[in-house]
Amino acid sequence: MTQLILSGDDQLTVPVVISIAEGLGYTATTPSEGSIKLERGSLQKTLWLGAMAGKGFHISFTFAIGVDQYGNTWLRFDEKGGLGAVKGGAIGYAKSKAAFDEFIAAVRAQTSERGILIGEQ
Repeated sequence: MTQLILSGDDQLTVPVVISIAEGLGYTATTPSEGSIKLERGSLQKTLWLGAMAGKGFHISFTFAIGVDQYGNTWLRFDEKGGLGAVKGGAIGYAKSKAAFDEFIAAVRAQTSERGILIGEQ
């Protein structure tokens, strides 16, 4: 599990994270209070072709959001939860893991560049 802490409340920081995700081709939805679900690719195409769906391979994961006692936002990314429903066998798992790692690295780098990444656990 990776937890990033961003300066400012979730009203300020979550749009930044969603913008980063959209830049990587994800669509963000809010499945419940305190979490964001990211998806890209085609579920139907992936179910038909598995890992051979190419750029259309469906990736989906959810991360938790909260505000700490100092008014800063924490984002909790659980790789196991993100890769729990992998499609496409071992190749699909590798694609999903690579996409998850790419997203975390992008959030880490871009929030750091913006000066809002203040910690990681």
